[in-house]
Amino acid sequence: MKRKLSKIYTYCLSIALVNSIYTAIPNVYAKDEASTNLSQDTWITSSSKTTIKVIDGDSLEIGKRRIRLMGIDAPEYNQTCKNAKQEIYACGKRSMEYLEELLTKNNLRCKVHKQDKYKRDLCTCYTDNKDINAQMIKSGNAIVYLESAYHKEQDYAKEHRQGIWSGSFIHPRLFRLLEEKAKKKNQII
Repeated sequence: MKRKLSKIYTYCLSIALVNSIYTAIPNVYAKDEASTNLSQDTWITSSSKTTIKVIDGDSLEIGKRRIRLMGIDAPEYNQTCKNAKQEIYACGKRSMEYLEELLTKNNLRCKVHKQDKYKRDLCTCYTDNKDINAQMIKSGNAIVYLESAYHKEQDYAKEHRQGIWSGSFIHPRLFRLLEEKAKKKNQII
């Protein structure tokens, strides 16, 4: 009984720690979208000669340009979620596959807003004049990120139980934080 209570206590402490760290995250991640002055009309376009490579559900490359879809946060590639039946599935991989489906046509245009601290272009991307960022959120394959303009699309996804909203998931930002913490812990041991 004492051991069981100890596990419960440890679990509760972990939750409290994660919550305290999680509330501090917005300040840390606000730096991620630090502005680099770019022309207001900077566009990256694909052509038949350009390769488009999807990295995960919110990152891609057009040629040698690294792009992060602005205003969205998709599950990490190795992240799992639970569906409506509480079955575990690879939601990060599914998110990436959905982005690949959206980009099957080779007429991708991305409006560059600024660069992040990793020198990735933060963009809103379009194919056939459809906002890819909005489609990722509306389909439930991504959620809004920080100060996003896509709250209406997320409300739709929640209400219609699309994608990750059909079951349960860990917020991608929190998942990254926990993964980083686990890596640091393994390095100490």
